[in-house]
Amino acid sequence: MDWPARLGIMCQLIATEEASRQTLAAAAQAGFHRIQVNFPWNRVDAAYLKALPVWIRAEGLRSDVLGVYVNCASPETVLMATRREDFARAFDFAGELGARHLTAWTGSFSAELMKADPRNVAPGAAEGILRFLDPWLPKLERARLTLALETYITLVCPDANSLRKLLDRLPPCVGAVLDPPNLTPIARYAERDPVLREMFLTLRGRIAVVHMKDFRLAGDRYDLPGPLMGEMNYPLFLRNVAALPADVPLVAEHLQPAQFAEARRQLLALAAS
Repeated sequence: MDWPARLGIMCQLIATEEASRQTLAAAAQAGFHRIQVNFPWNRVDAAYLKALPVWIRAEGLRSDVLGVYVNCASPETVLMATRREDFARAFDFAGELGARHLTAWTGSFSAELMKADPRNVAPGAAEGILRFLDPWLPKLERARLTLALETYITLVCPDANSLRKLLDRLPPCVGAVLDPPNLTPIARYAERDPVLREMFLTLRGRIAVVHMKDFRLAGDRYDLPGPLMGEMNYPLFLRNVAALPADVPLVAEHLQPAQFAEARRQLLALAAS
């Protein structure tokens, strides 16, 4: 794999021009060419959306992935500043960016993203995701977009097996965000290497986007630092990533702009070793 060309970075933007352009410039200066762009949809206006593709192209960046983190299970419960109507806006905006992938949450019946809610694992919890997505599936297919569903251990479909069961009820235009910390149950943290292998096997053929961060156990929760800053077996992870199709975006995340260059250097060095 051509790691230097493939490796991308999450550009987590805020709703102001100066700060957004600084983050994009940091990505380019660090040597990245590909990005996932994410911003607070409920706080940006039409002028921001019109200008953002121009800012991205000015830095020589390519936006492979557009984050539109609507709560698919319970769309009226806002997670990460993204509403039901923002999902509708994202289809046209993806075309303006040239992005071929969207990301969204499987979702939660609580507005607290990192807090478990018993409703999220109740029988039938995933039905809301199917109801929400059903009218959008033809538009996804016509636009040749892929929606990558991201989950977490607190959300609906909190592991690879439950996520795969959901994906088996959806067409190929919907896939998974492969993110090992998000898919490793707390109870299996000590088995994280076999869990990692299992998630690649379980989600094989439906992995649409890879997120690259790290994790460590902190009591009854996870700390989630950037890549190579926790206890994940990164050589094992990268070997599995290298076997994925060439059109799957690879996105390093949970990094501040000042960390972009060093994270890229370390990841490329490990991938080449």
